[in-house]
Amino acid sequence: MVHAESRTPRERRHDENLRRILDEAMRQVEEGGFGALSVNKLADAVDYTPGALYRYFGSKDALLSALIERILGEVRDDLGRAQAALPVSAPPLAQVWTLVDGYRAFAKREPHRFGLLAMSLAEPRVLLREQAAAQPVMAMLMSAMQPLAEAIAAAARAGQLAAGDAAERTICVFAFLQGVLPLRKRSRHVPRVLDVDRLVAQGTRALLIGWGAKGRAVDAALAQVARMRGGEA
Repeated sequence: MVHAESRTPRERRHDENLRRILDEAMRQVEEGGFGALSVNKLADAVDYTPGALYRYFGSKDALLSALIERILGEVRDDLGRAQAALPVSAPPLAQVWTLVDGYRAFAKREPHRFGLLAMSLAEPRVLLREQAAAQPVMAMLMSAMQPLAEAIAAAARAGQLAAGDAAERTICVFAFLQGVLPLRKRSRHVPRVLDVDRLVAQGTRALLIGWGAKGRAVDAALAQVARMRGGEA
């Protein structure tokens, strides 16, 4: 790890400028979506020329990639904190529940950032056409979901799930969450039908039981996680 003290003043200025550019870009995208992001408008907001801005990001794709990577990095950190709060003795199914709940909590606490991530995945057009920009995003997505894949694999090794492809199961859980969590913004219209927190629990429970988990073990793991967050729905 490179400590801040070991970085030169020039490197620290570069990092600060980069942070400022990304903060403003994130603000613009949160307000108007990915289509609202304009290199010229961004350059003007951070007091740069467009040419100077391209010294930090070689293309708009690279800028979009950096924004999505930043959000995925926040997801990864959130899931890491959620997992660290779980007792070491907790069974693998409880780890799975904790990570699912951590992502649910992120979406609830950071609706704009979650919305941008969801939009980047659901957008019909290809947002990142450059392979060099798309690859880091996929690598960060895999990194963010790695703890969930490891917990699912551990549950299978412990006999709490039937044997199966942990990566494939992780993608199924992630895809399910990406489909359900955006419904929260519509839940106020039909709260009894779109109780998103309940749907997340029921859907995850169904997936785990479908992969061979015992209902009683799944419910015990869910109860353990619920106790950790003080019974919050």
